[in-house]
Amino acid sequence: MAEKYIIGVDGSQHSRAALDWGLKRAAQSGASVELLHVADDSFLSESVAFLSEAQEASERMLAAEREYALESGFGGTITGTAVVGHPIGEVEEASKRADLLILGAHSGNKFAGSFFGTRAVKIAAVAHCPVAVVPAEQQDDPKPGVVVGVDGSDSAKRAIAFAAEEASFRGVPLIAVYAWMPPLTPGLEYLWSEELVESQRLAADEAIAIGTAGLASRYPDLTIERRIVQSPPVAALLQAAEDADTIVLGSRGRGASSDCCWAR
Repeated sequence: MAEKYIIGVDGSQHSRAALDWGLKRAAQSGASVELLHVADDSFLSESVAFLSEAQEASERMLAAEREYALESGFGGTITGTAVVGHPIGEVEEASKRADLLILGAHSGNKFAGSFFGTRAVKIAAVAHCPVAVVPAEQQDDPKPGVVVGVDGSDSAKRAIAFAAEEASFRGVPLIAVYAWMPPLTPGLEYLWSEELVESQRLAADEAIAIGTAGLASRYPDLTIERRIVQSPPVAALLQAAEDADTIVLGSRGRGASSDCCWAR
Protein backbone atom coordinates (compact mmCIF):
# COMPACT_ATOMS: atom_id res chain seq x y z
CA MET A 1 0.00 0.00 0.00
CA ALA A 2 1.37 3.41 -0.99
CA GLU A 3 2.42 5.81 1.74
CA LYS A 4 0.52 8.98 2.52
CA TYR A 5 2.15 12.33 3.22
CA ILE A 6 0.32 15.21 4.88
CA ILE A 7 1.82 18.61 4.13
CA GLY A 8 0.85 21.66 6.17
CA VAL A 9 0.19 24.74 4.04
CA ASP A 10 -0.46 28.39 4.87
CA GLY A 11 0.75 30.27 1.79
CA SER A 12 3.98 31.53 3.39
CA GLN A 13 7.47 31.16 1.98
CA HIS A 14 8.21 28.61 4.67
CA SER A 15 5.12 26.63 3.83
CA ARG A 16 6.03 26.64 0.14
CA ALA A 17 9.50 25.30 0.94
CA ALA A 18 7.90 22.41 2.83
CA LEU A 19 5.39 21.87 0.03
CA ASP A 20 8.11 21.76 -2.64
CA TRP A 21 10.18 19.34 -0.54
CA GLY A 22 7.18 17.11 0.18
CA LEU A 23 5.98 16.97 -3.42
CA LYS A 24 9.45 16.06 -4.65
CA ARG A 25 9.76 13.27 -2.12
CA ALA A 26 6.23 12.01 -2.82
CA ALA A 27 7.00 11.88 -6.54
CA GLN A 28 10.09 9.79 -5.82
CA SER A 29 8.37 7.39 -3.42
CA GLY A 30 4.98 7.17 -5.11
CA ALA A 31 3.20 8.47 -2.01
CA SER A 32 -0.16 10.21 -2.11
CA VAL A 33 -0.37 13.76 -0.74
CA GLU A 34 -2.93 15.46 1.46
CA LEU A 35 -2.60 19.22 1.92
CA LEU A 36 -3.77 20.51 5.30
CA HIS A 37 -4.63 24.08 6.27
CA VAL A 38 -5.74 24.93 9.79
CA ALA A 39 -7.34 28.29 10.49
CA ASP A 40 -6.40 29.07 14.09
CA ASP A 41 -9.57 29.80 16.07
CA SER A 42 -7.74 30.99 19.18
CA PHE A 43 -8.64 34.62 18.57
CA LEU A 44 -11.89 34.16 16.66
CA SER A 45 -15.38 34.92 17.84
CA GLU A 46 -17.39 31.82 18.59
CA SER A 47 -20.29 33.10 16.53
CA VAL A 48 -21.45 30.96 13.65
CA ALA A 49 -20.82 33.80 11.19
CA PHE A 50 -17.17 34.24 12.19
CA LEU A 51 -16.47 30.50 12.16
CA SER A 52 -18.15 30.17 8.76
CA GLU A 53 -16.00 32.96 7.33
CA ALA A 54 -12.89 31.35 8.81
CA GLN A 55 -13.80 28.03 7.20
CA GLU A 56 -14.32 29.71 3.82
CA ALA A 57 -10.98 31.51 4.12
CA SER A 58 -9.28 28.23 5.01
CA GLU A 59 -10.79 26.54 1.96
CA ARG A 60 -9.65 29.39 -0.31
CA MET A 61 -6.12 29.09 1.04
CA LEU A 62 -6.20 25.33 0.50
CA ALA A 63 -7.46 25.71 -3.07
CA ALA A 64 -4.65 28.15 -3.88
CA GLU A 65 -1.99 25.83 -2.48
CA ARG A 66 -3.48 22.83 -4.30
CA GLU A 67 -3.35 24.81 -7.54
CA TYR A 68 0.29 25.64 -6.82
CA ALA A 69 1.03 21.95 -6.25
CA LEU A 70 -0.61 20.94 -9.52
CA GLU A 71 1.20 23.67 -11.45
CA SER A 72 4.50 22.40 -10.07
CA GLY A 73 4.02 19.27 -12.17
CA PHE A 74 3.22 16.80 -9.40
CA GLY A 75 1.36 13.93 -11.06
CA GLY A 76 0.42 11.84 -8.05
CA THR A 77 -2.76 11.70 -6.01
CA ILE A 78 -3.38 14.95 -4.14
CA THR A 79 -6.26 15.81 -1.80
CA GLY A 80 -6.88 18.57 0.70
CA THR A 81 -8.39 19.29 4.09
CA ALA A 82 -9.33 22.73 5.42
CA VAL A 83 -10.40 23.05 9.07
CA VAL A 84 -10.91 25.66 11.77
CA GLY A 85 -9.52 24.76 15.19
CA HIS A 86 -6.46 24.62 17.39
CA PRO A 87 -3.46 24.02 15.10
CA ILE A 88 -1.55 21.57 17.30
CA GLY A 89 -4.63 19.51 18.12
CA GLU A 90 -5.86 19.40 14.52
CA VAL A 91 -2.45 18.46 13.12
CA GLU A 92 -1.95 15.82 15.80
CA GLU A 93 -5.27 14.24 14.84
CA ALA A 94 -4.38 14.41 11.13
CA SER A 95 -1.05 12.69 11.82
CA LYS A 96 -2.95 9.51 12.74
CA ARG A 97 -3.76 8.98 9.06
CA ALA A 98 -0.29 9.82 7.69
CA ASP A 99 3.00 8.01 7.17
CA LEU A 100 4.90 11.32 7.16
CA LEU A 101 3.88 14.80 8.27
CA ILE A 102 5.72 17.67 6.56
CA LEU A 103 5.81 21.19 8.00
CA GLY A 104 7.63 24.40 7.24
CA ALA A 105 9.73 26.17 9.87
CA HIS A 106 10.51 29.78 10.61
CA SER A 107 12.09 31.58 13.51
CA GLY A 108 9.28 33.87 14.53
CA ASN A 109 5.54 34.42 14.53
CA LYS A 110 5.42 36.81 11.60
CA PHE A 111 2.70 34.81 9.90
CA ALA A 112 -0.28 35.13 12.22
CA GLY A 113 -2.51 32.09 12.28
CA SER A 114 0.03 29.70 10.81
CA PHE A 115 1.02 26.59 12.74
CA PHE A 116 4.69 26.61 11.83
CA GLY A 117 7.80 27.89 13.61
CA THR A 118 8.06 26.75 17.22
CA ARG A 119 4.73 24.95 16.88
CA ALA A 120 6.39 22.50 14.51
CA VAL A 121 8.56 21.33 17.41
CA LYS A 122 5.52 20.93 19.66
CA ILE A 123 3.68 19.03 16.93
CA ALA A 124 6.65 16.70 16.46
CA ALA A 125 6.44 15.82 20.17
CA VAL A 126 2.81 14.69 19.95
CA ALA A 127 2.46 13.47 16.36
CA HIS A 128 1.59 9.84 15.65
CA CYS A 129 3.97 9.57 12.68
CA PRO A 130 7.41 10.90 11.72
CA VAL A 131 7.55 14.67 11.15
CA ALA A 132 9.76 16.46 8.62
CA VAL A 133 10.42 20.13 9.36
CA VAL A 134 11.77 21.98 6.33
CA PRO A 135 13.39 25.44 6.64
CA ALA A 136 12.74 28.05 3.96
CA GLU A 137 16.39 29.03 3.61
CA GLN A 138 18.29 25.98 2.45
CA GLN A 139 21.93 25.68 1.49
CA ASP A 140 22.61 25.87 -2.23
CA ASP A 141 24.58 22.66 -2.22
CA PRO A 142 24.31 20.86 1.15
CA LYS A 143 26.36 17.74 1.62
CA PRO A 144 24.03 14.72 1.44
CA GLY A 145 23.78 12.79 4.68
CA VAL A 146 21.45 11.90 7.55
CA VAL A 147 22.55 12.52 11.15
CA VAL A 148 20.92 10.67 14.05
CA GLY A 149 21.66 10.48 17.75
CA VAL A 150 22.27 7.16 19.53
CA ASP A 151 21.69 6.79 23.27
CA GLY A 152 20.00 3.42 23.78
CA SER A 153 16.53 4.81 24.49
CA ASP A 154 13.41 3.55 22.74
CA SER A 155 12.89 6.91 21.05
CA ALA A 156 16.47 6.82 19.76
CA LYS A 157 15.93 3.32 18.39
CA ARG A 158 12.89 4.51 16.43
CA ALA A 159 14.86 7.52 15.22
CA ILE A 160 17.73 5.30 14.05
CA ALA A 161 15.33 3.04 12.16
CA PHE A 162 13.72 6.04 10.45
CA ALA A 163 17.09 7.68 9.72
CA ALA A 164 18.52 4.48 8.22
CA GLU A 165 15.48 4.02 5.98
CA GLU A 166 15.70 7.68 4.91
CA ALA A 167 19.43 7.47 4.16
CA SER A 168 19.00 4.22 2.24
CA PHE A 169 16.06 5.63 0.25
CA ARG A 170 18.12 8.68 -0.75
CA GLY A 171 21.38 6.80 -1.21
CA VAL A 172 23.30 8.99 1.24
CA PRO A 173 25.48 8.18 4.28
CA LEU A 174 24.01 7.63 7.74
CA ILE A 175 25.96 9.45 10.45
CA ALA A 176 25.25 7.89 13.86
CA VAL A 177 26.41 10.06 16.77
CA TYR A 178 26.88 8.93 20.37
CA ALA A 179 27.72 11.81 22.71
CA TRP A 180 28.83 11.41 26.30
CA MET A 181 30.16 13.62 29.07
CA PRO A 182 31.68 12.68 32.43
CA PRO A 183 29.60 13.91 35.38
CA LEU A 184 30.69 17.47 36.17
CA THR A 185 30.62 17.80 39.94
CA PRO A 186 32.56 20.88 41.09
CA GLY A 187 35.39 19.91 43.40
CA LEU A 188 35.18 16.20 42.60
CA GLU A 189 36.84 16.16 39.19
CA TYR A 190 39.81 14.32 40.69
CA LEU A 191 37.60 11.24 41.16
CA TRP A 192 37.54 10.76 37.38
CA SER A 193 40.66 8.73 36.86
CA GLU A 194 41.99 7.86 33.41
CA GLU A 195 40.77 4.28 33.95
CA LEU A 196 37.26 5.49 34.68
CA VAL A 197 37.23 7.71 31.60
CA GLU A 198 38.47 4.79 29.49
CA SER A 199 35.68 2.58 30.82
CA GLN A 200 33.19 5.22 29.70
CA ARG A 201 34.74 5.24 26.25
CA LEU A 202 34.42 1.47 26.02
CA ALA A 203 30.79 1.73 27.12
CA ALA A 204 30.23 4.31 24.37
CA ASP A 205 31.78 1.96 21.79
CA GLU A 206 29.43 -0.81 22.90
CA ALA A 207 26.39 1.47 22.92
CA ILE A 208 26.86 2.75 19.39
CA ALA A 209 27.61 -0.76 18.14
CA ILE A 210 24.36 -2.03 19.65
CA GLY A 211 22.45 1.01 18.43
CA THR A 212 23.44 0.45 14.81
CA ALA A 213 23.42 -3.36 14.90
CA GLY A 214 21.57 -5.00 12.03
CA LEU A 215 21.56 -1.95 9.75
CA ALA A 216 24.31 -3.27 7.50
CA SER A 217 22.42 -6.49 6.78
CA ARG A 218 19.11 -4.70 6.29
CA TYR A 219 20.62 -2.01 4.05
CA PRO A 220 23.66 -3.61 2.36
CA ASP A 221 24.45 -0.53 0.28
CA LEU A 222 24.12 1.93 3.16
CA THR A 223 27.29 3.71 4.29
CA ILE A 224 27.26 4.05 8.08
CA GLU A 225 29.60 6.48 9.81
CA ARG A 226 29.77 6.01 13.59
CA ARG A 227 30.96 8.95 15.68
CA ILE A 228 31.63 8.93 19.42
CA VAL A 229 32.00 12.43 20.77
CA GLN A 230 32.85 13.69 24.25
CA SER A 231 30.43 16.60 24.17
CA PRO A 232 26.89 17.55 25.26
CA PRO A 233 24.42 15.68 23.00
CA VAL A 234 22.80 18.77 21.47
CA ALA A 235 26.16 20.34 20.63
CA ALA A 236 27.43 17.05 19.16
CA LEU A 237 24.38 16.62 16.92
CA LEU A 238 24.48 20.20 15.69
CA GLN A 239 28.18 19.92 14.90
CA ALA A 240 27.62 16.65 13.03
CA ALA A 241 24.72 18.22 11.14
CA GLU A 242 27.11 20.78 9.65
CA ASP A 243 28.34 17.94 7.43
CA ALA A 244 24.86 16.75 6.39
CA ASP A 245 21.57 18.02 5.02
CA THR A 246 19.20 16.19 7.40
CA ILE A 247 19.06 15.54 11.12
CA VAL A 248 16.65 13.04 12.73
CA LEU A 249 15.61 13.48 16.35
CA GLY A 250 13.67 11.05 18.50
CA SER A 251 10.56 12.36 20.25
CA ARG A 252 10.10 11.88 23.98
CA GLY A 253 7.14 14.21 24.31
CA ARG A 254 4.40 12.00 25.76
CA GLY A 255 5.39 8.56 24.58
CA ALA A 256 4.19 8.99 21.01
CA SER A 257 5.88 7.02 18.27
CA SER A 258 6.97 9.99 16.21
CA ASP A 259 10.39 11.09 15.07
CA CYS A 260 11.34 14.53 13.92
CA CYS A 261 13.34 14.90 10.74
CA TRP A 262 14.88 18.30 10.07
CA ALA A 263 15.90 18.78 6.43
CA ARG A 264 17.96 21.68 5.13
